[in-house]
Amino acid sequence: MVEPLIAASIVYVAVENILTTTLHVWRMFIVFGFGLLHGMGFVGVLQEVGLPRSEFLTGLISFNLGVELGQLAVISLAFLGVGMWLKDRPWYRHCVVQPASALIAMVGLYWTVERIAG
Repeated sequence: MVEPLIAASIVYVAVENILTTTLHVWRMFIVFGFGLLHGMGFVGVLQEVGLPRSEFLTGLISFNLGVELGQLAVISLAFLGVGMWLKDRPWYRHCVVQPASALIAMVGLYWTVERIAG
């Protein structure tokens, strides 16, 4: 049940990137809620792996830390490769941010439907 919601949260953020140019104060609460949702997904994966109960907290923290570090690495590489050099160009949002967000939204929508359909 959590997996379709995780995929839908990815769609939400990607669509928000397309529709808005400013970050709102309430975005922090949305990110926090999505973080909890993704954390529940991590718990599900660790339960499926069959991690012993005595190692569950350590496994969850380690798994989450690895995922977060991977995300930071991808974001950093994208920023260094494209964002840092082009972010102030007038066409950057239209030619880079919106198409990339649309692609991410489509992949997330596919994952949502796939996980709901089973």
